[in-house]
Amino acid sequence: MSWLVIYTKPRQELRAQENLKFLGLDASFPLRPIEKIRSGAISVGFEPLFPRYIFVRNDLELFQKVSHAVRNTRGVSKVLKFGGKFAELDEKTFKQMLDFEKVLSVNPVKAYEQGDNVVFSHGAFRNIQAVYQEPEGDRRVILLFDLLNKPVMLSVPVSAVKRI
Repeated sequence: MSWLVIYTKPRQELRAQENLKFLGLDASFPLRPIEKIRSGAISVGFEPLFPRYIFVRNDLELFQKVSHAVRNTRGVSKVLKFGGKFAELDEKTFKQMLDFEKVLSVNPVKAYEQGDNVVFSHGAFRNIQAVYQEPEGDRRVILLFDLLNKPVMLSVPVSAVKRI
């Protein structure tokens, strides 16, 4: 058993997956957790590990019946081919990819890492550079900056800083 590679329209992996499943196909794509700043708070969201690519189980009999519909499925850009043959992943490679997804799910990609250079985006310290130290809850962060040649740690809202 193998998996065919489908190239989707930008940021429409989920839409393509849902519509392909509606056709009776087994469609999947690995996700990775990533911290994002939304509404002034750090939250964990998910994004595709391989943006614009999803994988469909190669059930030749079923795929041949719906292949004309796959190309016209909402969210799908095209079925990848190389030299006239469908691009395929073997079952072992696909399983390794899913195992890698599980490993990634333990540690999300951080919005800020300790030591990142940031700048205050508003307030009294606007445009002053600082060094990110650590999160303080989900709405505040602790920064280290130089005030009159003296290092000072300051807790500020996460919405008040941006990466340089």
